[in-house]
Amino acid sequence: MKARTTIILFAFGILPSGAPALRCADTKPEVMISNAASALMGSQASQDAILKALNEILDASLMIMPETEDSGEFRSRVGIAKQMFEERGLFNLKSRQYLGFAYRLVTAGLAWKVPDELSPAYRQKDIMEQAQRICKKLVDSALTEYKAGRNEEAVRDLVGFVLMVITPIEAIGT
Repeated sequence: MKARTTIILFAFGILPSGAPALRCADTKPEVMISNAASALMGSQASQDAILKALNEILDASLMIMPETEDSGEFRSRVGIAKQMFEERGLFNLKSRQYLGFAYRLVTAGLAWKVPDELSPAYRQKDIMEQAQRICKKLVDSALTEYKAGRNEEAVRDLVGFVLMVITPIEAIGT
């Protein structure tokens, strides 16, 4: 009886491990990405809203990640980063490291770096405004790549977007 109940709960998405996958199955990745990005780039969002939006973007990246030699490792790294968000907060070094490893897996080993536009030599007066423009470009690029069927490139841009959000840019180059 217990096994039957577990199967039924899983089928309806009531078990915690199955809920995100089933919730995402009803939603198109582009809608998830657009909604989460809008929530992040809108007015001041709470820490919980930011966490939810970033997790939504990472869920979308997991949904569209093509099966490759490295996709299992990518999923593992993103899963650990999401867990660390919950346990340690958004702006911890370990989460950035795990997402940085995931980024390398979809870029043939290239490391994520803060865009040149945010380096001290190129900084505009309002660094946060500049960072938002870069984030918007990443989201737009991810959606374009996804619609063109270039899912791995879309995943790269989504993980880059999350890394931009969780990297403290005020401290860069100071």
